[in-house]
Amino acid sequence: MSDPKHQPKKIKAVAGGNIKWIVTIKQWIHQGFTYLDHTERFYRVVWELVPAALFLWLFKDIANMSWTWSVVLAFVISHTINWIFNYNFWTCIDFTFPSVKNPGNDATIQYLAEVQERMNKSDIVIGCLLYGSMSRHVWHDKSDLDMRIIGKPGLLNGFKIYLLVCRERLIAVKKKQPLDLYMADSVDFLNKMRDDEFPIVLKANDERLTKRYGELVATDFRKAKDLNHLS
Repeated sequence: MSDPKHQPKKIKAVAGGNIKWIVTIKQWIHQGFTYLDHTERFYRVVWELVPAALFLWLFKDIANMSWTWSVVLAFVISHTINWIFNYNFWTCIDFTFPSVKNPGNDATIQYLAEVQERMNKSDIVIGCLLYGSMSRHVWHDKSDLDMRIIGKPGLLNGFKIYLLVCRERLIAVKKKQPLDLYMADSVDFLNKMRDDEFPIVLKANDERLTKRYGELVATDFRKAKDLNHLS
């Protein structure tokens, strides 16, 4: 995934259009790896290698398969598991199939209210921001949620934030929410976002965010009615 400021418009399926298999293929292969911040990239590699090593042992030593097939199958299975549970699964499905839509305005508001509650309960999250079509007030039934989570610095905090991000992705898979979620090691990671997308705030408890954006006021999603009319 390239820098969103410079990348061309996303190639994705639209209602009444054709299936865009290229989206699934590209996202399965890449899974946003080059876009990740350092901490998330490290743990993504770990969770790619650990399952792959386990499957390699099962195929080679237990099933007595050849090295070639063992390596190929181990990689494909591990990579697919990460694609489903550690990436933006429903975003990919939404962008591939014209008939697939997000859960809609009311269900998405409810989901975001629950996310906001979880973020507010976490003392290691200093920021949770929404960008994308919602921040441009053009959210529609095939939009995804471009969410960025920033945690407190530190090695242990980085691991905790990574687990929190993984949990949010799992919840999104369960609720069929197309969630484009990444964790940031610092506010500098937000420079990847488009200049015309002023964030919708779920949580912002750090002066570095204020310095970057000016005054930030969190939207109370328990009271929200329309995703295109958020402050």
